[in-house]
Amino acid sequence: MSVPFATACVQGELSAPPDTIFGQIAAGGVDGLAFIDYAYRSPGQSTHSVGGLLVGTWHGAPRTRLTFSRETPDGGEAVEEWAGETFVQRGPGYAGTTRWSGTYRARYLVFTPGAVERMTEIPLERAGIASTTRPLSERMTVFHLLAALGQEAHRPGSGSGSGGPADALLLDSVGLAVLRASGAIPADGARRSAALTRRQAARIRDLVAARIGTPLSLSEMAEAAGLSEGYFVRAFKGSFGVTPYQYVLRERVALAQSLIRSGTVSLSEAAARSGFPDARRMGRTFRKVTGRSPTAAARLRRA
Repeated sequence: MSVPFATACVQGELSAPPDTIFGQIAAGGVDGLAFIDYAYRSPGQSTHSVGGLLVGTWHGAPRTRLTFSRETPDGGEAVEEWAGETFVQRGPGYAGTTRWSGTYRARYLVFTPGAVERMTEIPLERAGIASTTRPLSERMTVFHLLAALGQEAHRPGSGSGSGGPADALLLDSVGLAVLRASGAIPADGARRSAALTRRQAARIRDLVAARIGTPLSLSEMAEAAGLSEGYFVRAFKGSFGVTPYQYVLRERVALAQSLIRSGTVSLSEAAARSGFPDARRMGRTFRKVTGRSPTAAARLRRA
């Protein structure tokens, strides 16, 4: 008995639901992007029809084989067999069947046509993105990006696939980086350096300060600067030396640190006012940015 599924612009049927879902971000949470990190312990198959763009990584046990098959224009069948670490990209119109012979884990990021267009300013049907399968060693940057997104999507008890809301700025930023690292759009290296004007930089600082405690997307930041998302990220880094996501995290941590040192709020309240979903997430980010925990910062204040 098959199980139908639909994720953003990908739909089809599964021979059985995944045995484990480590993390999941639904398309409804962020404009046009969806993510899933899952695993199977036994053989199975799926059919899938892609209406947008799917980019993913596949990691099989030593003896597990992955077989892709699809119908060719002449009515024949094209079959690919892979084993080990594999990179997968499926463009609009791709329809086929995937079979796996044993244990494997995969992470997939799915873009709707609208998401690709707002990030690249090119309609997906004109972007010429090919469906391809390659050794993962050729796309290791994609692996690292999706692994990082998997950590963000993971929540305690998320084995059933339930998770909290995604950080829109993080998901947008990772999505744009994946488009470049996968080869779907040109990499930054081939382009001239860019920078924001003084007025644009001031607008972004004001926007981040005003929205520090609420979700902020890459598209909103780019719109405030009057730029496309792709160009905005390059110009922002040229001006600030960090990505928009890193900048916003830094500003959130600075506010949280100030609130904690004031001694007037709890860690939970400091997290909420600084734009973190909870004190645990604030603590994890705090350690990455400052090298110490929020409680250590509070003890430093009292010393």
